[in-house]
Amino acid sequence: MVKTNLKQHEFVGLVLIFMGATWLGFGLYGTLLAANRLLLANVPLLAGKEMMMMPLFYGLGAVLMTLGRIELAEALPGKNHPAHYVHVRRS
Repeated sequence: MVKTNLKQHEFVGLVLIFMGATWLGFGLYGTLLAANRLLLANVPLLAGKEMMMMPLFYGLGAVLMTLGRIELAEALPGKNHPAHYVHVRRS
């Protein structure tokens, strides 16, 4: 088994960012696909439930990426440790 110095919350943060970017990619793909429908003749435009897919993809992607960033921000060195005592010399 390979040992890493990656902590569990760092791994979770990276997975959340990856999943968020994937969902944003799905949203971008769907948006470009819907935009190309305008160029084709006799193709119906988005309506009804299809319209709700774009905010779902973009919203879920943004939330997952933000949660991943928060999770990784907790892993910054020195963030969770108390400030060190600075020795002041007496004169």
